[in-house]
Amino acid sequence: MVKVNSKRDLTTIHFTLKERTVAVPGKIHFATFIDRPNRFLVNLQLKETGQKATAFLHDPGRLTELLKPKVTLAIRRPITKTTRKTRWDVLAVKHQTRWVTIKSSLPNHIAKIALQKGWFVEFSNYSTIKAEFSYGNSRLDFRLTNGDRPACLVEVKGVTLVKGTQALFPDAPTARGTRHLQELVHALTEGYRAAVLFMIMRIDAESIKPNTATDPVFSQQLVNAKKAGVDLLAYKVKPLLKERTLFLQFGNRVKIEV
Repeated sequence: MVKVNSKRDLTTIHFTLKERTVAVPGKIHFATFIDRPNRFLVNLQLKETGQKATAFLHDPGRLTELLKPKVTLAIRRPITKTTRKTRWDVLAVKHQTRWVTIKSSLPNHIAKIALQKGWFVEFSNYSTIKAEFSYGNSRLDFRLTNGDRPACLVEVKGVTLVKGTQALFPDAPTARGTRHLQELVHALTEGYRAAVLFMIMRIDAESIKPNTATDPVFSQQLVNAKKAGVDLLAYKVKPLLKERTLFLQFGNRVKIEV
């Protein structure tokens, strides 16, 4: 549980880009993508040595528009002890001239830091953050509290799919995501504030909308959630690579078309 300084009026604070940039642990190496034999594994070739290897990919999305033969991947060694056979983790993929993160923990990573540091004006009135809060039959990403104010439940969704300048979520059917929305709607009836926070892990999106063609059930539930009073927010994150380190730069809020 993290305490946040609530004495400041965060709506009047302006952060520089440097202040809103977060370093991801681990030294970055580069590899060429070969194929993806299943949802969690990627075959690749290390650019430094030419050696072929298999890496762990923690992203349930299809990623078909990103993981094309011969694209460049940013990878690292596991930063915690693991019994996995794979010796590499995939963090990001280079799409045309831009990097896109494809590790599902990174949207939550920067969202948590942004909540702690007050980068979200919409959540500036909360002083305590609890991660992985159990509610109903789900574990939601954050519960925000501040004294006698109604607590706020926040669910973070990482977004990687962009067509043109419009982000789409999800890029694969997500029964779990639909359940989260239902839990948030129910939380409203118990006096909570509830919010869905879409973190778009690339810089080229100007808006976001539900991917009705891929998951009509989730898309309709998102419409229902908005009508019920769940707050829907979306922010861009710019991945940057400098001196073998991956940085995440917290960006601007974008429009949600629901």
